[in-house]
Amino acid sequence: MTVLSYESDVAPDEDAPEALYDHLKGRYSWSALKVKICHDGGTVDEGEEDFATISAWPWLLELSDETVVSPFDDNLPGFPRPLYPTEEEDLPAGACRTGNIIFAVPHGKEVSRALYVREGRLPVVWTSTDAGGK
Repeated sequence: MTVLSYESDVAPDEDAPEALYDHLKGRYSWSALKVKICHDGGTVDEGEEDFATISAWPWLLELSDETVVSPFDDNLPGFPRPLYPTEEEDLPAGACRTGNIIFAVPHGKEVSRALYVREGRLPVVWTSTDAGGK
């Protein structure tokens, strides 16, 4: 897995569902974390199917104040495509998946790094120098 890029202010607030737009207006900006994950088939336990389950939920953004932001699970029409799956999806051995994950980042906060966190494993970390973007 890898982070390909991070971009802030990628979609206008007007693209959010109306109730959410009223709640977020002026306090958050829409950000995109573009990621890629490939499954080589080498980590499947004996007796399991030869696939890996993926979703956006293990991905987090850590802000400069050490708080974290989780992915946003609604579809925003103006958001960069393709989207990374928010629902669990099976990725077969030998396949890759690339997509953008939606985050609502509070205005005035800087993203210091991206994290991939799975239960029982150490997090994988990317800083702004590891990936391109704004």
